[in-house]
Amino acid sequence: MKKRYIALIVLAVLCILLVVALKVGPNIAKNYIVDHSEELIGRKMKIENVDFSPFSFTVTVDDFAIYESDGTTPFVAFEKFRINVNPTRLVKKEISVSEIYLKGLYTRVTQKGDQFNFSDILDKFAADSTADSTAANAKAASVQAQAADTTQALNLDPNEMIGFSVAPENITLEKGNIIYEDLKVGSKIHLEDFSVAIPAVYFSNKNTDIGVNLKFANGGDLGVKVQFNMKTQDFGVNVTLNKLALAIAKPYLKDFINYKDFEGSLGVNLNVAGNVNQILASNVSGTVAVDGIKLTETSGKVIGVSHVGVGIAKANLDQMDFRVDSVIVDGASAHLDLFKDGKTNIDVLLEPIMKPAKNSASDSVAAEEPKSNEKSKPLKAVVNRLAVVNTTVTATDHTPKQPFNYKVSNIAVNGSNINFNTPCAINVTAAFPEGGSLSLKYKGALSDISTMDAYISVKNLALKHFSPYSHHYTGYPISSGTMAFASENKMSGWNIESKNTIDIYNIDVGDKDSETDPEYTVPMKVGLYILKDKNDKIQFDVPVKGNVKDPEFSYLKIVWKTVMNLLVKVALSPFKVVGNVAATGAGIVGLDLGKNDEIRIDPLASSFSSEQYAKAQKMTEALAKDSKLKLNFVQSFNLKRTVDAYKTRKLKTEFYKAQNKTTLNELDEKAIQAIADKDSAYAAYADAHAKELDRKTLEKEILDMAEARNQELLKTLQQQPGVTKKNVTVTTAPRSALTPKKAMYKVQIDVQ
Repeated sequence: MKKRYIALIVLAVLCILLVVALKVGPNIAKNYIVDHSEELIGRKMKIENVDFSPFSFTVTVDDFAIYESDGTTPFVAFEKFRINVNPTRLVKKEISVSEIYLKGLYTRVTQKGDQFNFSDILDKFAADSTADSTAANAKAASVQAQAADTTQALNLDPNEMIGFSVAPENITLEKGNIIYEDLKVGSKIHLEDFSVAIPAVYFSNKNTDIGVNLKFANGGDLGVKVQFNMKTQDFGVNVTLNKLALAIAKPYLKDFINYKDFEGSLGVNLNVAGNVNQILASNVSGTVAVDGIKLTETSGKVIGVSHVGVGIAKANLDQMDFRVDSVIVDGASAHLDLFKDGKTNIDVLLEPIMKPAKNSASDSVAAEEPKSNEKSKPLKAVVNRLAVVNTTVTATDHTPKQPFNYKVSNIAVNGSNINFNTPCAINVTAAFPEGGSLSLKYKGALSDISTMDAYISVKNLALKHFSPYSHHYTGYPISSGTMAFASENKMSGWNIESKNTIDIYNIDVGDKDSETDPEYTVPMKVGLYILKDKNDKIQFDVPVKGNVKDPEFSYLKIVWKTVMNLLVKVALSPFKVVGNVAATGAGIVGLDLGKNDEIRIDPLASSFSSEQYAKAQKMTEALAKDSKLKLNFVQSFNLKRTVDAYKTRKLKTEFYKAQNKTTLNELDEKAIQAIADKDSAYAAYADAHAKELDRKTLEKEILDMAEARNQELLKTLQQQPGVTKKNVTVTTAPRSALTPKKAMYKVQIDVQ
């Protein structure tokens, strides 16, 4: 009995000694490591406390730090580390880790060239390892052999490696701070509140969930959710990036562009699904957006965009399959400067990447290994919707003697079902200064831009803005005038055939600059005087043919040369000078407008000519002289005769469509008007279809066209100096008054 008590006492003492040893041992080890840290790793270390709980088998480390080589600045540190292991599971050959917890991780990595702030630690370990280089080489070979097969390396099962299964759970990292600085380029990336949450790691056929969240000190936050199956190697990743401040990339941009400042933000919400063994076959979907982009060039000018959003339905590199739901560009602004040396501001901006590489092209080609003859997969790309709105482009040309500056605003681009290999349609509209407008309709395949159809229509273009070019090429500055331009272009294999019509009204030039040496010697004043008809109008067609790949081909030069040749030709005709009876175009100087109080119109036209726009604008000049004046533009036409003419026009239009095409432009309208009433084919068509047109319906359509003209004219007039919503109105005469012989806008004057 006594011996049993003695045994129990000894056992109790041994347990107490074991507990004391487990409690005291960690601190002894801690003190040794701290005291000999410079011998072990070449750096000072700090460990506030190490604790081991023998009852829960939990190891806790508090306030740990490894310092920089100066001995005072933290390199790596954390507030608390805790790991819990269940030893009873070892009997079942299972390493059960119920918790791995790390709080307040801090690490600061600096790089200068190929040196890091931890390079000295690596050098010390490398020096220590030379003592047993043979063993190290054998170990390295073993590691290399294991890593040779990516699938095998990623699909390691601990149970197969060590005979034990591993079951880590509740892996948590919170409130981390990671800093990376590139001292050579001056960049700093600071990740705040870095956190990782892994509920459990599975080596079986079950998904492991990983969550990562962090904030960027300069602005923005990132969230990553990962599901990974270690058996099948399948993965799914969701990346959410909110308002990342793109200024973080400023130091690296210097290698690519010359710039003064850069700002903006990036947002991403992407889903990636695939298999580790076939990364390129992964499917990507989601959205990418950039906002508030401003790139300030060295000149101080800015290129930017308010918002760019891209919706990705599918992107697969292996299949070369890219399907984009939408591309939206809002509030873009850009400028193009052309300098006297032939360079542009884009050349200056991209100068760093335009510099030739150190190695010649021939050397690089010679160094390349021969490529396999494997046929590449065809590109499948489609954009379901393209929309560009609120865009502005400013152009400045410094090559003429007087710099040319022009602003194009309200640029809008619309397209749908834009495929890479099949023809698609894209429409572009834009606004020019003083009420001018542009319309462009393009049809073609993006994979073959050598074949396409394009129709361009320019209306109410104020010519005085282009005076620098007129002054440069002819010596005469343009003082007034408006122009309309229509161009139909068909290109096949880079061979273009273009039909162009130019309509100019009230163009005038100043005196020739005697101090300039123009490229063309043209009597501009005499030529324009003769070209103008009695209504102060010039109209002519310019056909263009050629191959756009020909270095000698220049579209604009052909048009300009045609105009110059025409001016020279008519100026040398004495009969034109004698027969010219063009009006003087003296404008408004008082209340009595005389013959200038009317604007003749075509009641069947849906829009206005340059002449009609210019006359209306000329009449509003009186408003700038006297704010009490009020102008009312009253539209009138003979409704009965217009209905008859409209019926004939509709029949001719439908007849033309049936034989030619369904969509019409200004050039087609001319062809329709040229159809003779006695044309046998048309006459037969009219007899068969005339009864289909209801007169009341035709009257309503004519009145709707009249109202559309009113709104178009009013919109243009309201952009002129002195015009307000109160002093200019545009109306249609009462139905009972729609009986005059002439179709016109009659200007009525009143005093407010």
